[in-house]
Amino acid sequence: MARIQGDWFHSRSSSNLGELLAIRKLLIESQKIEYIGFSWSGGRHNNKKMHQFSNAIGVQPSTMQTKIRTMIRYGFVKDNTVCPLTFTRIGQLWNDLYSIGNYKAAEKLYQITLTISLAIYAFNDTQQGYSINPSKGNLPLQYLFNNLINNEISLKDFQNLVDGNTTRTGQNTSYWKTDLINAGLFEQKANNLIYTNSFAEFIEELKLFVPNTLLTDADWQAVRENPLIENSPFKNSLKKIFLEIAETKELEDNAQNQIITEPLIDIIADEEIILIPTIDILSEGTKITNQNKRVRNSMWSKRVKKEHGYHCSVPECDVKGNDFVVAAHIKPDAIAEENTPHRTHILNGLCLCYHCHIAFDKGFIALTITITCWFPILSTKK
Repeated sequence: MARIQGDWFHSRSSSNLGELLAIRKLLIESQKIEYIGFSWSGGRHNNKKMHQFSNAIGVQPSTMQTKIRTMIRYGFVKDNTVCPLTFTRIGQLWNDLYSIGNYKAAEKLYQITLTISLAIYAFNDTQQGYSINPSKGNLPLQYLFNNLINNEISLKDFQNLVDGNTTRTGQNTSYWKTDLINAGLFEQKANNLIYTNSFAEFIEELKLFVPNTLLTDADWQAVRENPLIENSPFKNSLKKIFLEIAETKELEDNAQNQIITEPLIDIIADEEIILIPTIDILSEGTKITNQNKRVRNSMWSKRVKKEHGYHCSVPECDVKGNDFVVAAHIKPDAIAEENTPHRTHILNGLCLCYHCHIAFDKGFIALTITITCWFPILSTKK
């Protein structure tokens, strides 16, 4: 197994945001009919189509292939050797935020995605040099954070840690330093790298992280594509980070009520729906552990209104528009949860205009629930 000190593998590729923007352009190009089914990773010699494809971002085919593989390794692009290229769930989330102009949130998401990639990849002595499965090697980032003194390390010690006495001394060091700075984890001051305290809860989890050997490579690939899923060992700290990013304000509040955070709200709420039972949401019988506490009410409100198309839920009421509706609890928010997740579950929400909301709270409007039962047809064979 690769040594944790003095032998840190690196693909020698850049983690600069500009590289992801280039791949973003390439993803759009790969949607064209002439590239569907085309192997971007195939041979380059006398391959006119390969040169045509790589020319979309103004580079040679070999450089293009390196860039794509880099973004696969960082977790933004799905691991597929043929076109069309597609974003992972986390990559698509970044693209959505960037496309709607929430650049600050997109940058933070880029940083945490890069951090996750650096954290869980294991480096080893296989031909590939690393594994997507953290139980199959050593974790350099974990080792680095567990050996910092006063949250910093000198560049000399960092170089010894990364390259040691290997023949590539000083080469991988620069790439790792760039990754750590681009991830927002470290900043260079004089001859030292200093931890910025970014993503502190995640880093504390990483320091104590012991990989689950029962998880397969496919399981870890799923975690890379969406680090909020149930199998993710860091889902709790990452959900808090995602919520913080969702509340990052770059633009002034507008008529859309910060709709620029909508992609983040969606990915968080999607996992909420998966993890919370949909049966007996309004009863006191549903049990849920404290570690599965749901998204806060601000996110719940936005999600409920979006689910109802910003239209008042009362029949015959034609009020519509984000500024004219609110999210109202069916089971009142004031009622203690006692392990029942009614406060932040979207099934416990109605989208109402201001007048209907007042009428609903005062009991002038009530819900009528229609229950449809399905009975299987039983048959016997003689």
